[in-house]
Amino acid sequence: MKKEKDGSGRCYELILNYNCNARCLFCSQGDFDKSQNAPFDAVARNIYGAYKDGYRRLGLTGGEPLIRPDILKVVALGKSVGFRFIRVQTNGIKLADPAFCRALVKAGLTFCKFSFTTDDAREHDRLVGVPGALKRALAGLAHLRRLKIRLGTNILVNRSNYARLPQIIKFYLERGITNFVIIYPVYTGAMADNCKKLGVRLSDCEPYFEEAVKVMEAAGLPGEILFLNVPPCFLKGREKLAIGLDLFNTVVTDPAGGRTDLDANAEAAKVKGPPCRRCALNKKCRGADVHYIKRFGWKGFLPVKKGAAAKKAGAAGRVYLSDNEKCLVEILRLKPGAATKDVLALSKNIVLCRDCSDGNTVMNAAASLGAKGFVKSVFERGAYRWTLAVPYRELRGLL
Repeated sequence: MKKEKDGSGRCYELILNYNCNARCLFCSQGDFDKSQNAPFDAVARNIYGAYKDGYRRLGLTGGEPLIRPDILKVVALGKSVGFRFIRVQTNGIKLADPAFCRALVKAGLTFCKFSFTTDDAREHDRLVGVPGALKRALAGLAHLRRLKIRLGTNILVNRSNYARLPQIIKFYLERGITNFVIIYPVYTGAMADNCKKLGVRLSDCEPYFEEAVKVMEAAGLPGEILFLNVPPCFLKGREKLAIGLDLFNTVVTDPAGGRTDLDANAEAAKVKGPPCRRCALNKKCRGADVHYIKRFGWKGFLPVKKGAAAKKAGAAGRVYLSDNEKCLVEILRLKPGAATKDVLALSKNIVLCRDCSDGNTVMNAAASLGAKGFVKSVFERGAYRWTLAVPYRELRGLL
């Protein structure tokens, strides 16, 4: 439930380090200097400066940020400065320790974005180069789910998993993740070295991208899957799910202090070819990654036609709840008959959705829950009020 016109939607991303406790075959940072770790005083200056400049969302990534000895201190500083949205991107290996998970949440972590590759432990461990990695990460996922913070995953597409994306998404839906980003790889670093083993054409992935979206639509989560590094022409009828058509609103600072505005540099490694000139999205789309085109060419790129109709959502199956919906359920458990102003006030104390600031998204979450049969509403004295339509205990498995 966020609103960006006041600047609160802008994200400040800190790459804390390049070293890692995994050896991923698909890592695009394979050529980076693993000895580079941002000193804490520099991290502190960046966090203070970002908040002063109006950023209200803080992202922490690496390498693997959780192997930093001072990670709890970094998270706690972000919270003390005023950030109510603090996300960490992780392979999840360190999160097998429940005490560490509790410490992270106490320090101020509100959103954990895992990097899962598949639901198959042997294959995941092979891809990340660490025996037992998936088992440990899944344990961490379960710990954080019990602590009721927001959970998401990036799934890096490669030859070993692209045809199983629908099944992989179903697996993680069952384990509490309702926010997915499907990432097509950038062919640099280790991914460039392993291109012959792991590379796959976008055109081969396209039908499985569509099936993955259908899984999310059937789960009642049509907007909770996005695609990074995937040109919209490979998401026909669902082009709006391609990250990059709109602004990133993100600045990234690396361990050496270099700062990159993702919107200002969005076209740095992009190229356009003959299909782009006839595409209805030519002005909004940045093009294709230059490293991809060097390896695979323009085969499979078909222009999006002007006025092409969006595809309808797939048939409903088992229903899940988005983070915003989970947040509203928790609030209605505490205050039946809550109006929008009550929701916005109470959400400040719920980790599931600590960036609530927009009454429209409260309405959208309530409407979605109503359509799923979980919330009922009345309009009285000029305001909508909502209550749970089913006992809270029946919704526990979805939270």
